[in-house]
Amino acid sequence: MDNEVTKVKGLSYSRFGSIIFLLRLAGIPFKMKKIPTIYTLYMIIAIFCTCTTVVGMFVDVYIHRDDLGHVMTNIRASIAFVNVLWVFFYCR
Repeated sequence: MDNEVTKVKGLSYSRFGSIIFLLRLAGIPFKMKKIPTIYTLYMIIAIFCTCTTVVGMFVDVYIHRDDLGHVMTNIRASIAFVNVLWVFFYCR
Protein backbone atom coordinates (compact mmCIF):
# COMPACT_ATOMS: atom_id res chain seq x y z
CA MET A 1 0.00 0.00 0.00
CA ASP A 2 2.77 2.43 0.96
CA ASN A 3 4.58 1.61 -2.27
CA GLU A 4 1.50 2.63 -4.33
CA VAL A 5 1.29 6.01 -2.56
CA THR A 6 4.98 6.62 -3.26
CA LYS A 7 4.48 5.73 -6.94
CA VAL A 8 1.55 8.14 -7.26
CA LYS A 9 3.48 10.91 -5.54
CA GLY A 10 6.46 10.30 -7.83
CA LEU A 11 4.17 10.21 -10.84
CA SER A 12 2.71 13.63 -10.04
CA TYR A 13 6.18 15.09 -9.62
CA SER A 14 7.34 13.58 -12.89
CA ARG A 15 4.30 14.93 -14.76
CA PHE A 16 4.01 18.34 -13.14
CA GLY A 17 7.54 18.88 -11.87
CA SER A 18 8.29 21.77 -14.23
CA ILE A 19 5.02 23.54 -13.37
CA ILE A 20 5.65 23.08 -9.63
CA PHE A 21 9.17 24.43 -10.10
CA LEU A 22 7.89 27.49 -11.99
CA LEU A 23 5.24 28.18 -9.34
CA ARG A 24 7.85 27.98 -6.60
CA LEU A 25 10.15 30.21 -8.63
CA ALA A 26 7.35 32.78 -8.88
CA GLY A 27 7.02 32.77 -5.08
CA ILE A 28 4.03 30.47 -4.66
CA PRO A 29 4.74 27.76 -2.06
CA PHE A 30 3.00 24.98 -3.97
CA LYS A 31 3.14 21.42 -2.57
CA MET A 32 5.40 22.38 0.35
CA LYS A 33 5.06 20.85 3.80
CA LYS A 34 5.99 24.02 5.71
CA ILE A 35 5.88 27.59 4.39
CA PRO A 36 9.21 29.34 5.01
CA THR A 37 9.32 32.34 7.35
CA ILE A 38 10.94 34.53 4.70
CA TYR A 39 8.02 33.81 2.36
CA THR A 40 5.55 34.78 5.07
CA LEU A 41 7.36 38.08 5.61
CA TYR A 42 7.49 38.66 1.86
CA MET A 43 3.74 38.12 1.49
CA ILE A 44 2.89 40.43 4.40
CA ILE A 45 5.08 43.21 2.98
CA ALA A 46 3.85 42.67 -0.59
CA ILE A 47 0.17 42.76 0.41
CA PHE A 48 0.68 45.85 2.58
CA CYS A 49 2.57 47.74 -0.13
CA THR A 50 0.07 46.78 -2.82
CA CYS A 51 -2.95 47.88 -0.79
CA THR A 52 -1.32 51.16 0.21
CA THR A 53 -0.44 51.83 -3.42
CA VAL A 54 -4.07 51.42 -4.48
CA VAL A 55 -5.25 53.67 -1.65
CA GLY A 56 -2.58 56.21 -2.61
CA MET A 57 -3.74 56.20 -6.22
CA PHE A 58 -7.33 56.95 -5.23
CA VAL A 59 -6.18 59.68 -2.81
CA ASP A 60 -4.10 61.20 -5.62
CA VAL A 61 -7.15 61.16 -7.89
CA TYR A 62 -9.16 62.93 -5.20
CA ILE A 63 -6.46 65.57 -4.60
CA HIS A 64 -5.91 66.33 -8.31
CA ARG A 65 -9.53 66.02 -9.40
CA ASP A 66 -9.37 69.32 -11.31
CA ASP A 67 -6.71 68.00 -13.75
CA LEU A 68 -8.60 65.60 -16.02
CA GLY A 69 -5.51 64.20 -17.78
CA HIS A 70 -3.84 63.34 -14.48
CA VAL A 71 -7.05 61.80 -13.11
CA MET A 72 -7.58 59.62 -16.19
CA THR A 73 -3.99 58.39 -16.07
CA ASN A 74 -4.31 57.37 -12.43
CA ILE A 75 -7.76 55.83 -12.88
CA ARG A 76 -6.52 53.73 -15.80
CA ALA A 77 -3.61 52.43 -13.73
CA SER A 78 -5.73 51.88 -10.63
CA ILE A 79 -8.36 49.87 -12.54
CA ALA A 80 -5.66 47.49 -13.73
CA PHE A 81 -4.21 47.35 -10.22
CA VAL A 82 -7.59 46.53 -8.67
CA ASN A 83 -8.17 43.78 -11.25
CA VAL A 84 -4.85 42.17 -10.37
CA LEU A 85 -5.66 42.48 -6.65
CA TRP A 86 -9.04 40.85 -7.20
CA VAL A 87 -7.45 37.86 -8.95
CA PHE A 88 -4.74 37.64 -6.28
CA PHE A 89 -7.18 37.62 -3.36
CA TYR A 90 -9.50 35.21 -5.18
CA CYS A 91 -6.64 32.75 -5.73
CA ARG A 92 -5.45 33.01 -2.13
